[in-house]
Amino acid sequence: MTERGVVFDLGYAPHEGERRGRRGAIATTYRDGLFRVLGIHRRARKKILPWLLVIFAILPALVFVGFAFLLSTFAPEAESPFGSHAEYFGITASVVLLFVALGAPELLIPDRREGVLAVYSSRPLRPDDYVGTRTASLLTVIAGFMLIPQVLMYVGFAALSSDGFFRALGTNADEIPRILAAAAVYALAYAPVGLLISTIASRKAAATGIFFGVMLVGTALAAALVEATGVPGHRFAALLGLAEHPTQVSDWIFGRVGSSDLVVARTGFDPWVSLVVVLVVAGVSSTIVVWRYRRIM
Repeated sequence: MTERGVVFDLGYAPHEGERRGRRGAIATTYRDGLFRVLGIHRRARKKILPWLLVIFAILPALVFVGFAFLLSTFAPEAESPFGSHAEYFGITASVVLLFVALGAPELLIPDRREGVLAVYSSRPLRPDDYVGTRTASLLTVIAGFMLIPQVLMYVGFAALSSDGFFRALGTNADEIPRILAAAAVYALAYAPVGLLISTIASRKAAATGIFFGVMLVGTALAAALVEATGVPGHRFAALLGLAEHPTQVSDWIFGRVGSSDLVVARTGFDPWVSLVVVLVVAGVSSTIVVWRYRRIM
């Protein structure tokens, strides 16, 4: 007996809207990356950690400016318990480190595990475009973490200056390129490593753990090797402390060389060495990520 087939009307219809091409695909993928790392349009539990980190990054800046208003004596360059532009990067760096550990796996791993890369490949989106837009999404949020608190401090302190708001903005304008340069260094030090690990790991929890291991455990191990090993050349183990290099460079940018207790500084390495390490690690990591996605897309 022949079985009779059944036709289901699933409501499929051809796309009749605008075909935006490659640029539209890039813009959509970039926006999706932003929404994904910030938990927008996702379950409530996906929003908790990203927005808690946003609060932790911005709230101290508001407190600093608030204390300055109450005391009427605080200036960003003065010695104080509240911090300066340079010192505030130490606060946001920890927040950014945690955010990259959570956000980078969220950008790359689900697409591979759920087979979504085949959908991306069916669009006019190249592997380089996909990697570039995911990286841009992560860097955009990192820039927000780093720069929004600095802008609040810069504008807030200018508003409280006895010299007047606009004059204070001009007087302290030399801080702007330093702030931008320091933020770029931290982004280059953290984001490419996080994306590289997320390219290799198959689970988000594993990628987060590996990232913390490379950044934090690796830095602690480097310090232990430097202090406990008597082998000639053991001081080069300090270069393995990847979490310390952006801080060393940031201190250098703000003219605070010699003021830190970093292992890489104590072993006698100049800040430019740390900058080279950051750039080399970022370049190698980015190259491997692009190579990997050219093979699987």
